[in-house]
Amino acid sequence: MNKNISSLLKIAVSVGIAALLLFLVFRNIEWDDFWQKAQEVNYFWVLASIALSVVAYVARAYRWNILLKPLGYNLKTSRTTLAVLIGYLANVALPRLGEITRCGVLNRNDNVPIPVALGTVVAERIVDVVTLFVLIIISLSIEYERLTQFLIDAFAYLDLPQWAIVLIIIVGVLGLIGLVLLIKYQSRLEGKVSRIIQGFMNGILSLKDIKNPIGFFASTIIIWVVYFFMSYIIVFSLPETSHLGLGAGLMLLITGGIALSLPVQSGFGTYHGMIAGMLLLYSIEESTGIFLATLLHTSQLIAIALFGTVAIFLSFLLRRKSSRQNGSKIVKTQDW
Repeated sequence: MNKNISSLLKIAVSVGIAALLLFLVFRNIEWDDFWQKAQEVNYFWVLASIALSVVAYVARAYRWNILLKPLGYNLKTSRTTLAVLIGYLANVALPRLGEITRCGVLNRNDNVPIPVALGTVVAERIVDVVTLFVLIIISLSIEYERLTQFLIDAFAYLDLPQWAIVLIIIVGVLGLIGLVLLIKYQSRLEGKVSRIIQGFMNGILSLKDIKNPIGFFASTIIIWVVYFFMSYIIVFSLPETSHLGLGAGLMLLITGGIALSLPVQSGFGTYHGMIAGMLLLYSIEESTGIFLATLLHTSQLIAIALFGTVAIFLSFLLRRKSSRQNGSKIVKTQDW
């Protein structure tokens, strides 16, 4: 009962924060103007963005397979794609729930231990964070003035006290030390907890044992290139933003990546506000920026809902087929 109450409270807090942020972003919007813009949209570009998302999902699943293979799990990309899609769908409900969910799907469908799968997911996230930082550095040479101004404006309101900054540094250092100690002494741990921790650490350390580094590197590039075009081509759907160049597309990618990485449910509010704020640097008025952000965010949610639902159905069929095959084998053995 306590666990159920705790889960409900977490969901309520997450939804409440998202609702508050959405209210703050949309409080000054003229809805008649919003509806007029919706009628002017060229939805070809929106549908093209949704179609492109499939490539990113499959590339992510393929890259995940490369991390799982050194650990003894040689899976088909189609099966990990189902887990990835269901994980994305779960993330709509709660922040970071998708990572655990897709590991659970892989555990049920292919018997991959959850700690091992979760470790590889963390390894993936590390690569994605590094990639995002690289893109930010690249953008500094392309859109230096706009990027620095955006970051200053976006985080100026935090005004963190000195003790909070010191605390953040201490927690970060302690976390890093703990991770190093776990890696160094994981072989000395004993019992069930140790097996869970070792499985998790083995998943993270799978990065150093990948047997297909070219495939891993190429799939990472494909993922982020597709992410870039998924966001960039939608600017052509609106007359007010159709003139934006590749530099603006890179800023859309970076801003969206930062917004979606924040611990807010599916980026509700943070995505809309940060994208609209960034577009102000390109002289795109706030209402148009919020509308474009809404178009981007909604198209991604539609893709997740559509493909995630199909993935749940296919995963159910796979488990049902597997159960039937196992039952048939048992009957044949008994008859024999």
